[in-house]
Amino acid sequence: MRSQAVAALMGLSLTIAACGSQDGGGDPVKRIDARSLEVAEAEGAVEPDAILRVDEVVLRNPDLSTLARAIKAADLATALAAETPLTLFAPDNGAFDKIGVDALADLLLPVNKERLATVLRYHVIPGRLTAADLRKRIGDNGGSIEIVTLQGERLNASVELDQIQLSDASGNVASIALPDLAASNGIVHGIDQVLGPQL
Repeated sequence: MRSQAVAALMGLSLTIAACGSQDGGGDPVKRIDARSLEVAEAEGAVEPDAILRVDEVVLRNPDLSTLARAIKAADLATALAAETPLTLFAPDNGAFDKIGVDALADLLLPVNKERLATVLRYHVIPGRLTAADLRKRIGDNGGSIEIVTLQGERLNASVELDQIQLSDASGNVASIALPDLAASNGIVHGIDQVLGPQL
């Protein structure tokens, strides 16, 4: 049964690799050797989505389709496909709905590409932090931590009513609603609010 699952994963990986990436850039999805996958699975080092990069995890999740559009509009897919480990706090479709149809349409315009990229970089931090890692750091630091984003400003993380929450400089608060979506180059946490830097 396990060998069938590995074979199915390999078939999917090779099919995707033959087609190229979903963002139109033509970069093939990384291939993974079946033997390496079996060994990694046996050691507990691979999770189901770990053969996909962060950008591909977003593209494959229907709850993150608006974010996928935003990443393409901001031309950030390459940054999210980098080998350096990263953590993406990914606003889900409901989070983008909260900012309003007109505001979202304006943000996705080519003229606002840099502004959109700035907002999206605010949701990315260097390194791979699982929900458990975040909870431990928050607990070890007395209830909250500050995280420096790729955009250069800070997010505050805390635990409220057993939920990990992130707050920005303007006081907007997001909860991690979909934690620990594993990727080959990091991890994705779905959040329920778009956060923003102080511009």
